[in-house]
Amino acid sequence: MEERSGESFGELRRRQAGAFSRGQAVAQGITDKVLRGRRRARQVQRVHTGVYVDFTGPLPWETRMWAAWLSCGPEAALTGTTALRRYGVAGDWRDERIQVAVPHSRRIVPKAGVVVTRHRHLSSLVQASREPPTVRLEVALLVTASAEANVSRRAAVLFDACRQRRTTPARLLAELDSLPELPGRRILRRILAEAAEGVQSLLEQAYVRRVERAHGLPRARRQVRAVDAGAVVYRDSEYSPYDVLVELDGQVGHADAADRWRDMTRDNAAATTGRLTLRFGYRLLTEPCLAASQVAAALHLRGWPGTPHPCSPTCPIPQ
Repeated sequence: MEERSGESFGELRRRQAGAFSRGQAVAQGITDKVLRGRRRARQVQRVHTGVYVDFTGPLPWETRMWAAWLSCGPEAALTGTTALRRYGVAGDWRDERIQVAVPHSRRIVPKAGVVVTRHRHLSSLVQASREPPTVRLEVALLVTASAEANVSRRAAVLFDACRQRRTTPARLLAELDSLPELPGRRILRRILAEAAEGVQSLLEQAYVRRVERAHGLPRARRQVRAVDAGAVVYRDSEYSPYDVLVELDGQVGHADAADRWRDMTRDNAAATTGRLTLRFGYRLLTEPCLAASQVAAALHLRGWPGTPHPCSPTCPIPQ
């Protein structure tokens, strides 16, 4: 990254969380001999070959991030969970290593605490206005989801970002087309198709797959906007022709008494307009057939002419 016009070496280091490259030091007239002397005096420490920080002791995450990027060169860009942390996306980002993308033609010597990936046409994926350069938010989300070994974790990364209103399924699907070599694209596309239907959590995904589709129930509308007592709410699943609502209580948003009271108030408000609300929690994951039979019974009560079917030979729903 080039120095800003009129920027002092001290200002550059502060902007880079204390990190600087040998090239940046030389540009300021600081020779290798001076750098060696400052290292001996414990005024600076070397993090990677040709990259230093202007203090000793443990390195904060932001300093490690700048040092990793400087060590990979100006064509590099932050990616994966490192990029998501820079964008401020909330999530369980367990990997503390710094993830950096470089052009496919580059070969980078392995560095401690740094994960380097190579990308074709990297420049087209980068939001260069950020410092340091960072792949676009949607690219970072897709790369992070693709790297998860567990399919549920892949879905959680994408669902959570959409629920936080950081992006949309449509934007993620469009970006997926720019990553033809990304592993697991078929699974990611299926997850995003469900997100586009309004699925926003793993519990909602389980309801759609294991309750609704697996048992031949009609397709509900997802995340239906409504106004109750002047407040905007979103119904998880609404079977509009039959005035049946299904609400799913996951871990997010249902943690305390105030949340439960809000849910009860919302259900009661729906009842006053003639709508029937069924509510399920995480037991749905182990008893999807029971949930399906209850939803089917509610739909029949409200005039659904269809018949649910068993999801397997051991399903209690009759043929």
